[in-house]
Amino acid sequence: MTECATCGRTSDLPRSCRPCRNRVRGLLLGLPEAVAQCWMARHRLRAGCQSERVQTSKSAPIPLRMDVLNLLGPSADRTLSGEDQEGPVPVEGVLSSWSDLVAEQTRQKPVSRTVSGLTQHLLDHVEWACRQDWVADFAEELEGLTKTLRRVSGIEAIRILLPVLCPTCDLRTMVREEGSGWAAQCRHCPAVRLSAREYGQLVAQQAQAVSKPGED
Repeated sequence: MTECATCGRTSDLPRSCRPCRNRVRGLLLGLPEAVAQCWMARHRLRAGCQSERVQTSKSAPIPLRMDVLNLLGPSADRTLSGEDQEGPVPVEGVLSSWSDLVAEQTRQKPVSRTVSGLTQHLLDHVEWACRQDWVADFAEELEGLTKTLRRVSGIEAIRILLPVLCPTCDLRTMVREEGSGWAAQCRHCPAVRLSAREYGQLVAQQAQAVSKPGED
C-alpha cells in the first residue's frame, strides 16, 4: 500500500489512487469542450463594455477579447524569443509541455501542436502518467487550466448541494461539482473529496444513523 501523491489517500496503486486517476482522465476529456466554450466567448459584449485598443490609444478598437486570444493562442516560448507570456499560460503551452515530457520519457516523437492532438496523446498515456513522480503537479495544472477556461468564458461550474454532512466539519457543505471528477467534496474542507464508492458509503452510514433515532 502507498500514499496517493495527489490526495493523500492510501492506495494499492503506485503514486496515485484510482479516484485521482479517473479525475485526471475526466479533466483531459473535458478540455476540448472547455476550449470551445472559451472560443465562443471571444467577442466582446457591446453593452457596458469598452473595446480594447492595440499598442497605443490611436489604434482602432478590436471587437475581440484579448484575454481569450492570449489563452487560446500560441505560447510565448514558440513565438516570442526572450520574452515572457503575459497572463495565464495558453492552453497549448500547458498541454505541449506535459506532452513533450511524456514523449521524452517514453522515447516517442512529439505530437502535433493542437489541443485535440495533445489532449489525445495525454489520454493515451494517462495511466502511465499517473504512476510518475510528477502526477500531483500534472493534476494541479490540468485543474487550474480548466478553472481558467471556465472563468474566462464566463461559465461557472455547476454545484449540486448534497443531502449529507461533511465527515470532517459535520456541516451541510457537501457538493458535487461538474467536471471536478469527484462524486462529492466539501466547500470548506479541501481534503474531503470522495469517489463514487466513498460517497455511497457515506450516504449509507448517515442514513443508518438517522433511521435509529432512539438508539445511541
